[in-house]
Parts: sequence; structure tokens; C-alpha cells
Amino acid sequence: MKLNDSISTYDVAEALQGEIGKFEVTSPTGERYFVTCQSGHSIVSLEWAGDEPNSQPFLVRKVAQPTSTEGRTKRAAAV
Repeated sequence: MKLNDSISTYDVAEALQGEIGKFEVTSPTGERYFVTCQSGHSIVSLEWAGDEPNSQPFLVRKVAQPTSTEGRTKRAAAV
């Protein structure tokens, strides 16, 4: 997903598979959560814990890109 893109989904873990960055997830009842995804990590399981079946989708919006340190080098302090 690109920054500020939003999607609706019934399965947040599946929707964020392979994604990196910070995402705002809004539940069907209006609760908001932040989920951070990193390269090489996965969400194994994320299940609805409500008493009734989840009949409304979650809203997922990408709110931040990961910061990359690739290509940066450390400089030794002059002695």
C-alpha cells in the first residue's frame, strides 16, 4: 500500500501480509489500533474476539513509511 491508501477488509492479517510501515486499523465498532509491519516478519494469526460474527469490515490505512538506514555509513570520530 502507498502512504494514506485505505482498504476495507475482513482479515487484517491477510491484508497486511508482505506490507511494511505503520497502519491505522479501525475496527467495525470504531476502536482504533496502530499496527507496525516490518520486512521479514509476519502476523501469524489475528482473529475477531467479539461474541458475534464479524459482519462489518475493518478499515486499514497506511499512515507512515518505514525509515531506511540502507546506504548510510557510520563515520568514525576523528581522534
